[in-house]
Amino acid sequence: MSGSDDLFPDATPLPGAAVPPPPPTAAEPAPGAPATAVAPTVTPRRRGIGVAAFVLGLLAILGDLIGVTVALFTLLGAVTDLPHTLTNVDNSLGAFLGVIILEFLVFFAGILFALLAVILGIVAAARNRGRVLGVFGVIFGLAVLATHVALGISIATSGGNVPGVTS
Repeated sequence: MSGSDDLFPDATPLPGAAVPPPPPTAAEPAPGAPATAVAPTVTPRRRGIGVAAFVLGLLAILGDLIGVTVALFTLLGAVTDLPHTLTNVDNSLGAFLGVIILEFLVFFAGILFALLAVILGIVAAARNRGRVLGVFGVIFGLAVLATHVALGISIATSGGNVPGVTS
């Protein structure tokens, strides 16, 4: 602890020794001068909830579009190669079963993503955490929910009859 000025505040330094500079003192404003305000630190607003709502709504829409595209191309492929489809029924049924399973997954995942997009979008708009993206997430989610509900109602009320197919 030698050389510590804290223990001996009145000690004078030796000649030629380095003297540390005095600690800075806060400058006080002159009397009558206006006081300067300290600028508050601005924290950026986080938009995570709004971004999540937007991405989920977009995924729900894109998932539906991809599901419809895959189903259409599978059906068009089966129709254009009808003689091969009729002779090789086992492979065709396996392909159709795969498409049906894919469409069920897309349908229910779309509902889940759309519900989450609507909920997170409302929260984002209410808390101002990415309000614009949250509103778009709500719009996308409601559009997907509306189409899925309409599709579900049309399938449920058809009574098992497919238009154009006679029994």
